[in-house]
Amino acid sequence: MTSNIKKITGFGLLEVVIALGVLSVGVLGLVKMQAYMEVKAENALKTLDALHIAETQMELFTTRAESTAGGTIHYESISASTTTFVLDNQIAKKIITVKSDVPVSNAKDITVKIEWRDRRNDLRTVELKTVISKYSEFD
Repeated sequence: MTSNIKKITGFGLLEVVIALGVLSVGVLGLVKMQAYMEVKAENALKTLDALHIAETQMELFTTRAESTAGGTIHYESISASTTTFVLDNQIAKKIITVKSDVPVSNAKDITVKIEWRDRRNDLRTVELKTVISKYSEFD
């Protein structure tokens, strides 16, 4: 009488090597994704800090009064400037551009732009724009 029972064997060496190869590719993908997410998280935090700085500068412009005694900045003293400062241990620039040739008379077009370089040396910017009238709502 012959037996129809097949012999049960374990995994072969080739199958184990293929499984380890697939697993290592997956682990390398996870490591790459972790590094990518770390850079994106750092950029998000710096962008929030830069936005806060730009909003603070814009607030100084918008809460001004006709005289400096009643507000933060006199309208006539609003001018273009560039300031260098440190944003999370990196050099950043605050660039304020002012254009007086807007279609509305007695108004200035103001742009506050914050620039910095990330860890990959890519230029990152946050830019806020507004138009400010000579006449304040607080006057």
